[in-house]
Amino acid sequence: MTPVIEQIQFGFDFGEQPPLAVVRQRLLAAYGPQRDSRRHTPPEQFVKALISAETFDSESEKAFRALREHFRPLDRLGQSTAQEVLPHLATVTHPERKAEQLVRSVARIIAERGRFELSFLAAWPVDAAMAKLKQYDGIGPKCAAAILSFSALRRRIFVVDRHIKRFGIRFGLLSEDAGFEKAHQQMMRLIPPAWDADDLYELHWLMKRFGQEVCTNQRPPCERCGLADLCAFGQARQPAKGNDTKPRRRG
Repeated sequence: MTPVIEQIQFGFDFGEQPPLAVVRQRLLAAYGPQRDSRRHTPPEQFVKALISAETFDSESEKAFRALREHFRPLDRLGQSTAQEVLPHLATVTHPERKAEQLVRSVARIIAERGRFELSFLAAWPVDAAMAKLKQYDGIGPKCAAAILSFSALRRRIFVVDRHIKRFGIRFGLLSEDAGFEKAHQQMMRLIPPAWDADDLYELHWLMKRFGQEVCTNQRPPCERCGLADLCAFGQARQPAKGNDTKPRRRG
C-alpha cells in the first residue's frame, strides 16, 4: 500500500526556489558557511548523541570528554556497569537512565560485531541504517540521524533537533503536531535533491544557531528577525500599522 504523503501548506510565497533554499540563503548571509572537515568516529558520535538529549551542548560535551578520557577504548563502556559510567555523566540530564542505556547499547553492538564499531553503516541505505540504529536503547530518530550525519560516515540525512522543530513549525515547514519522527520525514521531503550530505549538515547548524539566538522558545525578537517576512508566527506578533508600538509599562 502506497503511504500517504502529507502536504504542508506554506503560509508565504517562497518564489520559484524551494523553501529551504530560501531559508539557507538568508542564514548563510547572516552566519556564513558551516562546514567541518573534522568529524568524530561513528562510535564516538554514538556516545555523544545518546548522552546529549535534552542537554545543552556545552554540558554534554563535558560529559563526552570525560567518558572518552576514562573509557579507552570506548569498547570498555560495554564491559562496564551503569554505576561505573554514572559519575562521568554529572553534567547531563537523566544521567542514571543514560548510563544504563549506554552500557546496554554498546554491549549489544559488541555482541553483534565483535567490537564497538559502526563503519558497516557506510554501505547501508540511509533508511536501513536509521532503522538499525533505532534498535539500540536510547537512540531515537534525532540521535540516529546525528550519528549518520555528524560522524565520519557523512551520510545524506538531516538532523532535526528541538530548535529546528520549533523553527519548522513556526515557518510552516512542519505540521504543528510533528514529533521528531514525523518532523524528520517532512523535512527530508523538502530537501532539494541536488543537496549533498555537507549541505544538509550545514543547514542543520545554520537553523540550530538561528533557533538558539533568534527564533527562541520564549520571547523571540520577531521584530528584528531577518526571516519574519516568511514566518506566519512572526507576522502575527508584529504590531498592526498605525498602532502605538512603544513598549507599555507593566502595571
